[in-house]
Amino acid sequence: MQTTSSRTKMKTINGDSLTPILIFRRLQGKYKFLLESSAQHEGAGRFSFIGANPRKTYKGVGQEIQEYSYQTGKTYVHKGELFALLKRLMPRISNTTEFPFSGGAVGYIGHGGTSMLQTDAKELPDIHFHVYETVIIFDHVTDEVTLIHTNINVEKQEPDLEDLAQQLLQGHASEEATYMYQTLDTSTQDQFSNALQNIQRNLNGEMTRVVLPKCYLAKFQGDTFSLYRQLRKKKPAAYMYYVEFEDYVVLGTSPESLIRVKGEQVIATPTEGTYPRGGTKSDDLENERKLYNHLEIRKSHAVLVSAVQQELQSVCFRDSVQVIDAMRIVKSKQALHMTSSIEGQLLPMLHALDVLAAMLPPYSTTGIAKEQATHYFEKWHQPASIFGGALGFIGFNGHLDFALTGQSIVVKQAIMHMQSSIEVTKYTDILSVLQQVEEEERAYLQLLDNDGGQNE
Repeated sequence: MQTTSSRTKMKTINGDSLTPILIFRRLQGKYKFLLESSAQHEGAGRFSFIGANPRKTYKGVGQEIQEYSYQTGKTYVHKGELFALLKRLMPRISNTTEFPFSGGAVGYIGHGGTSMLQTDAKELPDIHFHVYETVIIFDHVTDEVTLIHTNINVEKQEPDLEDLAQQLLQGHASEEATYMYQTLDTSTQDQFSNALQNIQRNLNGEMTRVVLPKCYLAKFQGDTFSLYRQLRKKKPAAYMYYVEFEDYVVLGTSPESLIRVKGEQVIATPTEGTYPRGGTKSDDLENERKLYNHLEIRKSHAVLVSAVQQELQSVCFRDSVQVIDAMRIVKSKQALHMTSSIEGQLLPMLHALDVLAAMLPPYSTTGIAKEQATHYFEKWHQPASIFGGALGFIGFNGHLDFALTGQSIVVKQAIMHMQSSIEVTKYTDILSVLQQVEEEERAYLQLLDNDGGQNE
């Protein structure tokens, strides 16, 4: 047993017989989460994080956060601006661990309306976080598993990390399960087409390109974690996540980070521009060359990088904001992505959450300035919900890492909610775009076909 501070206890075990999936299945408790990456190297993807049994939950809607304590069973209501409340409510406990996350809040911050587009599902909160005192960390470089507990209150009784270690090493894993889904016809294609045409007619010199969400639905029956396992196998990415809330689950994969904050260092990696993978290494290299030399993609990427630089300059020392790695091509299983890395130094009077607030809504979701985007979403009633926000962690140590949630799946009340994106310009052929989106939706659902189950 190691002690890193008066409030933090840590135990490390050999994890060569374990995987993050097996740890999750053996871990007992409610409101479990798993944050992991397919990019297992000496970077953001080195560690996977697993947890259960949060100490408290923050649920925010409008100008109010409800704080529920699992220790007292009481709900405390806080009024005010959501980011300001989160900064005040989030416990700040320093420790000296090497890990980017060793306890804190896991959840999402959405943007815009709280209801899902084209559905009658009950509303989701604008923000929803669980606060975990105990976190399990899988190191993909050393194959070590570290159990860390941080007491929010010094007087609170600590859990037995020895018992938890034995649970992970020898415990009973939840049984392999399956799932089924059946796509639903929302019968709103004509309405949506008319709305897109209306938007197109109203584009002007300031707003030349808008990216809007289109949600689609399926009835869902079975095990949501099996759904996640299928998605991570068919569509692995740099960010993969599964988070259980009271009456719904959020899961997904994302090739792009929105923002990371580590101490005073702020890192953004905007991604704009994709190209399919080649069938061979030489095809891959040729497609990389095509992507890198594509003038329209490079122009669009440069606009995004410039916008992110301006956002970071509002929360960092202006001279510190620099593009460190420009227009680099990275690979996922399905595609090549053009990404850049921008770094800055956080202003001393600000919190990591101030950086996250500055980055929302993500510029890539709208293609237009934030003030215009907010007005535009409100005018055309296109609520972004969780799909227009970000999911990740806010550590007790002040570190923060969030990924975009545009490719998330929400399973709530036996309905699976997903999303496609539609780009609208003055010259967009709306009919052909809608047909393309339908094809993408079918392809995405095929990814979810359960190898061991049955879909209708």
